[in-house]
Amino acid sequence: MKRSKKFFVRFLLEFSKNYLPKKIYSLILFFRSYKKFKGEINKEKSYTKFSENLDKINQYEYKITSQNNEDGIIEHIFKKIPNNKYFFEIGFDLYEFNSLNLIKNNWNGVLIDQNTEEYLALKSLLKYFFPKSKTITLNEKILKENINKIVLSNQKEKIIDFFSLDVDGNDYWVLESLDLKNINVICCEYNHWLGNNTKKAIPYNPEHKFKNDGYFGASLIAIHDLLVSKDFCLVAVESSGSNAFFVKNKFSEYFEILSPTKSWRPGGRFDTEADKIRMKQNVKNSKFIEI
Repeated sequence: MKRSKKFFVRFLLEFSKNYLPKKIYSLILFFRSYKKFKGEINKEKSYTKFSENLDKINQYEYKITSQNNEDGIIEHIFKKIPNNKYFFEIGFDLYEFNSLNLIKNNWNGVLIDQNTEEYLALKSLLKYFFPKSKTITLNEKILKENINKIVLSNQKEKIIDFFSLDVDGNDYWVLESLDLKNINVICCEYNHWLGNNTKKAIPYNPEHKFKNDGYFGASLIAIHDLLVSKDFCLVAVESSGSNAFFVKNKFSEYFEILSPTKSWRPGGRFDTEADKIRMKQNVKNSKFIEI
């Protein structure tokens, strides 16, 4: 898109947001996103792996509407364990998120993001493309102080089969506060820049904003040890080095239990060599705390 066209589109969106009724603003967002969203949900499966020396479960990876290869791992996990086709996902991208393929396969659940524009667009798109879906879309900022209240007040099934968390910052602290007794499977983003042998996280900061500088979240070991203490075990680390999957211990017999040190992935799928140098330096100079 040319710079002049981008400027016009952004101007139109800002004007609509500030001066037109919300229904009109939502309609503009819908038409702006319609073509790309339709293309994304109708893509063929991609089986490209993003790292080597993978675990057995990584053979099931594929991508349709997840950011990386989470779709295949999710499908494999729920072929192994019973479920009511109910999810709860916090932090989504308009065109790629972990539960979108589940919605295509008649799952229902709750989607939450603090970005108002993406929330309004997705709400309209889901209503149009999946009119029978009972999925709820919410525009909320998730913190450790409100996570349990928001989950409890919007939870429509007794058991959450699949819980996905990606808030680009306070993930560890949200998980630490979250009551997990009625959740069976958790997918959580980890910070691969922290390496495979550190137990660190950013200090809790309700005002944290993601800047794509490596300063976010927590190391895989930190998240692993936290969830192990809450009756979960690690069963998959997606090959792009983005997300780790944990299941309740009562389902552990169906999976190979993994080591966070051995199964950690280096990530950097979208990064150039210059990006990697910049990220590593910034992480080295940033304030992470030992957990």
